[in-house]
Amino acid sequence: MNQKNRTARITVGAEVSKHTVSPYLFGNFIEDIDDHMPAMLAYPLRNMDFEEEDADGDGVSGPWRPLGFGKHTRYALEPAARGHGGHSQRIRLFNKDRCAAGIGQAIEAKGDALYRLRIIARATREIAKLRVMLVDPAAGETLASVELELSSHRWQKLGGTLRAARSCARAELQVWAEPLPASEWEDSASTGYVWFDHVSLLPEQETGLLKREVFEMTRELNCGILRLGGNYISLYHWEDFVGPAELRPNYVNEAWEEAGQVHKYFGTDEFVSLCRLLGVEPQICVNMGTGTAEEAAAWVEYCNGDVATPMGALRAANGYPEPYGVRYWEVGNEMYGPWQAGVCTPEQYAESYLEFAEAMKAKDPSILLLGCGTARDSLAPGWNRKVLELAGPAMDFLTLHIYQGRNFFPIDAGTPGPERFRAMTAYSEAAGSLFSEIETLIGERDELKHVKLAVTEWNTMYFPNPDLPNAHTLEAAVANACMLNEMMRRSEIVRIANFSDLVNGWVGGCIRVGDNYERMKRAGWSGREEVVFGTATYHLLRMYAGRRPHRLVETSVECGTFDAGASSLPVRFDGLPKLDVVSCLSEAGDAVIVYIANRSLDGAELICDLSAWTASGTATVRELAGPDCESRNTVFEPEHLREEVRLESLRDGCLATKLSPHSVCVLEIPLDAKLNRIG
Repeated sequence: MNQKNRTARITVGAEVSKHTVSPYLFGNFIEDIDDHMPAMLAYPLRNMDFEEEDADGDGVSGPWRPLGFGKHTRYALEPAARGHGGHSQRIRLFNKDRCAAGIGQAIEAKGDALYRLRIIARATREIAKLRVMLVDPAAGETLASVELELSSHRWQKLGGTLRAARSCARAELQVWAEPLPASEWEDSASTGYVWFDHVSLLPEQETGLLKREVFEMTRELNCGILRLGGNYISLYHWEDFVGPAELRPNYVNEAWEEAGQVHKYFGTDEFVSLCRLLGVEPQICVNMGTGTAEEAAAWVEYCNGDVATPMGALRAANGYPEPYGVRYWEVGNEMYGPWQAGVCTPEQYAESYLEFAEAMKAKDPSILLLGCGTARDSLAPGWNRKVLELAGPAMDFLTLHIYQGRNFFPIDAGTPGPERFRAMTAYSEAAGSLFSEIETLIGERDELKHVKLAVTEWNTMYFPNPDLPNAHTLEAAVANACMLNEMMRRSEIVRIANFSDLVNGWVGGCIRVGDNYERMKRAGWSGREEVVFGTATYHLLRMYAGRRPHRLVETSVECGTFDAGASSLPVRFDGLPKLDVVSCLSEAGDAVIVYIANRSLDGAELICDLSAWTASGTATVRELAGPDCESRNTVFEPEHLREEVRLESLRDGCLATKLSPHSVCVLEIPLDAKLNRIG
């Protein structure tokens, strides 16, 4: 790039790839980690089944608190019993106190929402009814109220609706047990008891159990494929999470310290149903860590078997008679990692993989299997070669998890910004080298040449996370654009990619709910816990996938270069082009799409030459840019960064435009398909 005028040139040639760019390269990823599930799902209450322990000794489970003024009222968690899935919350009221008692939990109430209330409870005859209220504690105001008759000592399902008179960020749901008049009963060993097994609210506006805004934003991603997986899968037994939700057991999410409970309201049926509503393919990772081949095979049969099979019959009994037809099945999650339940050697993994593959394919021979590879050879030297050698012929894909950051570059919170920016945006070069390395391994043996790559987790990772919100910045989006460009360039072998994560979660969910992106602050610090917004990378993913690229088009680039600095990888990071570019043809052949990541902190003039095509008229230019590479969206400025669209005219088959510093740009140039030679 000429330093004086900083003009770059992109020339789009006429050659078109024979292979397609898979729509599954824009996939996404759901896992039960941190606040991913609570942030994603529409339920405003936590701990709906009282599975959390009584941490503060008040006799009440987790985030619930005791309500009432009775001097003798007693609160306790009761162990599991027939008819409910875990703890129940027990309250005993005494006649001599002459008052009601109950439980409450803080929520944000929305005035435009009609909430469906569901309670499973039982009581002795002295408790005649429940009064459920949405209140504003600070104002002493009741926002909504409903009475429910409670008439059985057996578990009883109760329901109703609540609509708040107005929105209230600091509301509370209160469930009061109201006893008969004191004259109608006396204290004895078996009077005045009420048990709650389940209390939930679900806004009528939810779709697929997701918050309305989260669902709409996810649909706009056009992600193609959605993965259910992560570390927790190595401790997840799928049969515990199908069927009536209130009968599903509660157990601790063992994958991370203090991770809480596995979220039992989003199991297989809910995951597949969400995928169908979004119009994307479901991708399931099975439990190899603590599970068995038989368990995985039963999961395949549950999803794909007809009603004549045992598991197909179970699915039908749960309300889903038609087979799901889940095609993509991942066998184990990061089994090379010392943090993983069931960590093993490559030889052990290959042996187990073959056992799983045989059992799973016996249930449905049409499924495609993804075997576990690694992007970090230092963790398990020779893993990919050994796994491919021993089990590769039985695989359809080898998986990689790629998190660029301190694992590969000597950067931390003290690294100067420009140095860190260069390192982060250069990592796609290392990914390309890794793809080539594995492609060489595959090409060495004829029986492996059908194997493709699936990058089933990828994102930026800072220091390596989670102290700072860098993963949500414009810099992260530029780095992620470079990764997408590289995966598109290598789309002959890279066919699936799942961005990590969809909502909140560990590294940097592209959709954010609330203020927990500031990981060193207590959630709720902003007072805007329910604000839903997209990170810079969310806008990048939507901008890329929304163009629906179909085939690669040859492209050459003339621009300046940069050096990324030292790395622990055997890859050179000097003389790299400042512009990372890939061009594609639309499926209809009516547009060329040019994806450009500007890996420079400077802007540039750009000439895009399309003279090899019959291109004329007006091009659409979409740009993701900001005043600084560390700019990001927050609960206070949720739209600070977003895709900006402008129109530019072509002249003599060329488009002249400007690139902002540290930006991502997508050019959409219309073609006359009849006048162009399309490969």
